[in-house]
Amino acid sequence: MHEWAKPGVRESEVCAKVNEYLYRSGFDFVYDIIVASGGNTSPYRRWHTDKIIRQGDLVIVDINAIGPGGYFIDFVRCWKVAAKPTPKEKDLYKRCYDSLYAGIEALRPGATTADVAARFPEYDDDKYGSVSLQQFAHSIGLSLYEGMWISRAYSFKHPAEIKQNMYFAIETFSGFPGLEQTVRLEENVCVTDQGPVRFTLCEHPDYWFSEP
Repeated sequence: MHEWAKPGVRESEVCAKVNEYLYRSGFDFVYDIIVASGGNTSPYRRWHTDKIIRQGDLVIVDINAIGPGGYFIDFVRCWKVAAKPTPKEKDLYKRCYDSLYAGIEALRPGATTADVAARFPEYDDDKYGSVSLQQFAHSIGLSLYEGMWISRAYSFKHPAEIKQNMYFAIETFSGFPGLEQTVRLEENVCVTDQGPVRFTLCEHPDYWFSEP
């Protein structure tokens, strides 16, 4: 996908490319594709526009689709366009990545949704009891949202047990008011007796983790 997000290309064109790729790959139905670049990542806009992608933009792509066999995928990746990420952008990515994988590590049989929510960073949901969909997880399978939600807004007061073979989409966000760009990531994970197993095949770009 990062190959399609180039300077001069519109968000809508990237969205079209992702749709074409998924259908050519045998997916049954593309539910939703979010492409947000540059200023459209802050605040994070949950759709695509005709905005032209520029050099230096961060591009967030969120894919929800029904794959072969009727099972959903739901994952997010973030790329830097035609430039090296700045130290501040790397820090944002690391915050997002670390909180994501801290939550994943807690997805184990016998744990509770409160254990997972405790790994997410504090956010306005803590203060207002809202569900902003910034730091959360949800069960996924034959439908996009299968009934179990994990959020700091209510999982502490209403914990539910995590059981073997449960399958989750878990996603986190890193950004602050006033920033021009932000980062969002998401993985699909199966709970096993050997620990959480990531099913998302799209890797994270090495440049986010390389030394300056």
